[in-house]
Amino acid sequence: MISPTDTAALIESAPMHGVDQATVFREWMLLVLRHGVSGTGTKPRPDLERVLEGIADLLRAHAPPWKKVPDIIRGAMEGRGWAWNGIYVRRGERLELFCAAGPPVCHVLERRGGPGTSGMCWDALLMNQTVSAADVKAWPGYVSCDGESGLQTRAGLVCPIRGAGGRPLAVWDLDATLPLEAAETAFCDALFATLSVLLEPEPSVFD
Repeated sequence: MISPTDTAALIESAPMHGVDQATVFREWMLLVLRHGVSGTGTKPRPDLERVLEGIADLLRAHAPPWKKVPDIIRGAMEGRGWAWNGIYVRRGERLELFCAAGPPVCHVLERRGGPGTSGMCWDALLMNQTVSAADVKAWPGYVSCDGESGLQTRAGLVCPIRGAGGRPLAVWDLDATLPLEAAETAFCDALFATLSVLLEPEPSVFD
């Protein structure tokens, strides 16, 4: 995984002074996609490239992109089993659904305690790091929304969305009906770390 500090340092050191956010985002994410986090070449992934190009288009519109991100991701990745994805925002001791693409799911996730007690979304936020599970039902404190959505969730992935100073404000959550590949997890980790660094969202953008 690429840490928020690494992402910030690499973006700031890139020779892109005076270039708009969309271009910085696109060029950095293309590097991640084509060379991976280890610097070794990876197979082309047109589906993931469609995700980054769609989000780059949102950034060019100079409006907060968050509400439309889930639709772009599901449109590009549904064929890979990415059946539902959405953004939950922290409101005190609750995570409330801000936006999503896919069947109806849990709208509120209550915190029961520290990491390992309240499910993947709370764990990602409390630990301020991406978490993934090949078998979501084995995750400590797992919270299932399959009864509401009708999905048969197999794998899960949750990435923090950070504001100024790297403080997590929200999480992006994925429910997948097929296994996730390591490259997909690394791509999403870099995607939301990069958006967080570039946009430094305030809590008000999730109102």
